[in-house]
Amino acid sequence: MQHQSHCKAWLALFTLLVSLSTPLTVSSQQIPLDIAEETAMQAAANWAQGSVVQIETFGGMEIVNKQAVAPGPSTGTVLSKEGWIAASNFLFKGQPASITVILPNEERKAAKLVARDFSREIAILKIDGDESLRPAIPSDPAAWRVGQWTIALGKSFDVRTASRSLGILSAKGRIWDKAIQTDCKISPQNYGGPLIDLYGKTMGILTTINPGIVTEGEVEQWYDSGIGFAIPLADILERLPILQSGQDIHPGKAGFRVRGRDEFAEGIVLGGVSPGSPAAKAGLKAGDQVVRAGRSESTLKPVATHSNLKHAMGPIDAGQTFVLEVIRGSQTIQLPMSLVKELPAYREPYLGIITAKRPDASEEILLVLKDSPASLAGLKAGDRITRFSKESLTNESSFEQQLPFWDYREPLPLQIRKADGAEQTVTLQPTVRPVGDVTVQSFTFPVGKKEESKEGADEAKSPAKGTVQIPIGDVKNKAFAIVPTTYSPEVPHGLLVVYADAGPQDAKTWSDLWERFGLENRWIVAVIQSADEQSWSFEEVEIGTRVRSYLGTNYSIDKRRTCAAGIASGGVLALVTVAQFPDDFNALWLSDSKIGGRVRLASAEPGKSPKFFINGTDDSLSGFVERITEAGYAASYYKETWSTLKSPDAANAQDSQIFSKVQRFLQHLEAL
Repeated sequence: MQHQSHCKAWLALFTLLVSLSTPLTVSSQQIPLDIAEETAMQAAANWAQGSVVQIETFGGMEIVNKQAVAPGPSTGTVLSKEGWIAASNFLFKGQPASITVILPNEERKAAKLVARDFSREIAILKIDGDESLRPAIPSDPAAWRVGQWTIALGKSFDVRTASRSLGILSAKGRIWDKAIQTDCKISPQNYGGPLIDLYGKTMGILTTINPGIVTEGEVEQWYDSGIGFAIPLADILERLPILQSGQDIHPGKAGFRVRGRDEFAEGIVLGGVSPGSPAAKAGLKAGDQVVRAGRSESTLKPVATHSNLKHAMGPIDAGQTFVLEVIRGSQTIQLPMSLVKELPAYREPYLGIITAKRPDASEEILLVLKDSPASLAGLKAGDRITRFSKESLTNESSFEQQLPFWDYREPLPLQIRKADGAEQTVTLQPTVRPVGDVTVQSFTFPVGKKEESKEGADEAKSPAKGTVQIPIGDVKNKAFAIVPTTYSPEVPHGLLVVYADAGPQDAKTWSDLWERFGLENRWIVAVIQSADEQSWSFEEVEIGTRVRSYLGTNYSIDKRRTCAAGIASGGVLALVTVAQFPDDFNALWLSDSKIGGRVRLASAEPGKSPKFFINGTDDSLSGFVERITEAGYAASYYKETWSTLKSPDAANAQDSQIFSKVQRFLQHLEAL
């Protein structure tokens, strides 16, 4: 019967092809194109739905709007008659107590979650084998063409008849070559179901994979975005033996950093490697130029941009081999490494100095903080650092670029040139950045300090000072900046971008609160108001990046002193901003915010480990601080609230202990 049904589907498709490719005289009556297309699509879906099952989970409830809810039925795809089922990880985030698979004939079977592929957001279930099971037939990736018809199937509503959503294959090689993209309607109702072609063959399994997420659960927002993703079935079947053994699969990490922010720019030069990482063990070094990459030395392919390199590395799982071919000086070297699930715990090394780069690439020490590693080693203001470890400092390999990649547990030898010209080697024992209150000595920033850090400021334009309205486009949000009246493009300023609590914000009140601090410490403070007076929306994250871009273009910003802040309901927006744009912000201040227990951040990495200042009494903050410190971030946490921050009141804010601590935190940001 299965064979006869499959033959009928092929016959319908053949009829369509004949009607479209032969003269009209072949039939006494022309078949309208729309009817022929619909016939073929229905035939393909009717055939493929025999491989689609409904999945029910029990237990593992989640809290939505303070109500306990259980997820509804979802979809799975049969992979073999032995009872292996592919599903989406989305269904199992809540760790259900039991799982039931309902077959097309309405028979119910208990299922076990065997393993998950966290790189592709795919789960593998096992039920008892059954001859009635019809495995999905893989579609040949070599035959796929962007623009071809695709159909997304799901069985959340009916165990016999699959829901259908029609679209096209809109892109291949998405999510760093791990997924294909379609404009079919993708939602929790068909996650885990197949994306099929017009032959009824399965191209991939629909899943919630999403680039750049910060918190679990945000992926659901993508089902209204007009695009969705599926993991090619061939890639799942390739990894099926590993998953069948009960072993989870994770994305592979190497631990190297590429210089530059434009991933499409030509040339891939490494900026450094993380201590103890596969890249470090393989022998990669800062300055290496990557020219080819692949799974093995025999399968290396040219990579010209950072994007090319991400696509080459994206499909490689933890435990698999990844090979880079690099040019180092006059040598071409092939360096294999075994990727890992997690890089060794990283902590940013801390010396306790504030420096400025000089024209000869040396680094002049402007200030040595008390009781710091630099102070204990005898370094003084006016000393110049000329060599880092055994390497001379250059514009391409500066002190600031190299320090984040040093293992803080290892002694660091520095070549020092004293004020009288004498050279000496000083060995420091770095530590990690102090948390809690910090004693900061004040000093005057010299004119011209870190002049190379300007971001397009034009002295001739004489940008506005005082309270400045920021143009942010055709949105309901408003934003303003408090710019010191002493501002000069010759001296880069720190930047604090604040997502205020939802509701109107008075510019004068904020100016009274921050003007003095900005004048004394050379900081620009920008405040963003929510579009809705009651709440923020996730999409408003982009407003913060617009503000950062505008100020970076029109003012001279010190990249070592860039901090996002979230007050109360603005906290999550600030957190997402820093997590998604770590190159633009190196610190985060959260005040009286609530951070959900499922919020996660990637582990700290060299050059991407923002510092945290957190105050508030909400119970969620303790768990959040614990998670981020375990991930390698430095965090100062005070169980103190400051209600005036929600609606700033200059009359009493200046006396607040929290405000004083925040000031010291910001003053300390620039220290290396």
